Amino acid sequence: MDSVPQVLPSSLVQVVRVSINLGDLPYFDGQSEIAMKNEVAEIRDIHFHRDHVVEGFPLLFCPARIIDGLEMNLFMEHRYRGKFLPPKKGGKRNVRGGVTVDTLGGIANSLRGFLAWLAETNTDWREVYAVADSEKAKEWLPPYRYRKVLIERVKREDISRDTANLYLSHIRQFYEWALKTRRIERIPFTYSRIAIKKPRKDGDFDLLFSTFQDEKALMIQTSDLTIPKKYKSKNDALGEALTPYTAAELRVFFDSKYMQLENRKLWGELGLACGLRAMEVAGFPEDIVVDPVLTDKTVFEATILGKFNKERKILIPRFLMKSLWEFKNSPERLRRAAKWDLLKGSGKRRPLFLNRSGGGIKSKSITNAASKVVEEQLMVGQSFERGFHDLRATFATSLARFMLEKHLPLGFIQYKLMALMGHENFSSTLKYINFARSVTFESQMEDWVNRIFSDLNPTLSAEAKTHAQGVSA
Repeated sequence: MDSVPQVLPSSLVQVVRVSINLGDLPYFDGQSEIAMKNEVAEIRDIHFHRDHVVEGFPLLFCPARIIDGLEMNLFMEHRYRGKFLPPKKGGKRNVRGGVTVDTLGGIANSLRGFLAWLAETNTDWREVYAVADSEKAKEWLPPYRYRKVLIERVKREDISRDTANLYLSHIRQFYEWALKTRRIERIPFTYSRIAIKKPRKDGDFDLLFSTFQDEKALMIQTSDLTIPKKYKSKNDALGEALTPYTAAELRVFFDSKYMQLENRKLWGELGLACGLRAMEVAGFPEDIVVDPVLTDKTVFEATILGKFNKERKILIPRFLMKSLWEFKNSPERLRRAAKWDLLKGSGKRRPLFLNRSGGGIKSKSITNAASKVVEEQLMVGQSFERGFHDLRATFATSLARFMLEKHLPLGFIQYKLMALMGHENFSSTLKYINFARSVTFESQMEDWVNRIFSDLNPTLSAEAKTHAQGVSA
């Protein structure tokens, strides 16, 4: 097995954020002098007929593997320009049609580790042919050898299995790009299509899998260059456990000193009443927020950008929309919005939550809210073992329980909860439904659930009736 230090040396490969011109139709115009050791050299200046300057573009720099670094940088440029794997419909794009700079930052981080390993082990990533046609021989190819390194890091709890699989996903994309641009003759890993079959049940969710046969199947593509499930870390296992808040814990969270600022309260309420992740709260667009006084709606449907840059619809109760509207038009928030316009321009879509400098807030600031509450409780000798993401689990289990008690069809509950949560897999949704069916709310929690979701009941009931009519037809 390939050895790797506990931490890859940062000096080996660096991710450098630069301002770069990715304009159209480059041409040479004039020369500039640069100092090189003991002499001065002249290089030709490159200009563009149409400039497109990108701030904070991540570039890989590795003195030991300059050519490989340049190849990976070109791959990221093509992803930014949309020349390779442009975002799917509904995904977040830049003005050139490719992925955003934030997405490139994650790709650069994945490739950084791979490039550092290549340099440290003196390996050529272009080795794509195994010495024999067998799975054992394939394990000696560079991406599979690097997978062993990642498996060891997962076992040491350095990274999670999901993070390791994300690294491998970006490495697979790099190899696919190299094949498309004829830098290699084949990719060293294989893809296969598998059928996920679901037996028919009552309800609308099964329509997602419907065919003309009795058995329903959803075809998905998978690769053999992934981290096997058996290597799940302890943290992964803990993350699979459902940990919704109790009524007492919600009271502690929202009554804490740290959560008294209006913007922080709204962070928590968006997680609790709408099931938003921290990153979704951070990027919550202000144009979603409207004055509820101007309409008799009890619930407001909105489209947000969620995990993996996928759009999904959420339902915002009337009471929460009222609070969001008041915050949006508060004096301090308007001052920050004016700073945003000075920094970014009024044409760019503005998020609802801004920092003092007028920039967007980071999702880490939101996830840290629960950590601050934990610190407060420790100061008074109390424990508080909840995170911000647990608000989302509370939303899912509470809404599932609410719909069950309203006797909505189980199939509709499955379908609706999966849509509102933005789950990729039905198994994730099913965990919340099974949990909701196995618990009984305490009286205080039941009062809270009814207050949160009472606005949603007419909309959900009407939609369930429409779906039922569609199925019977």
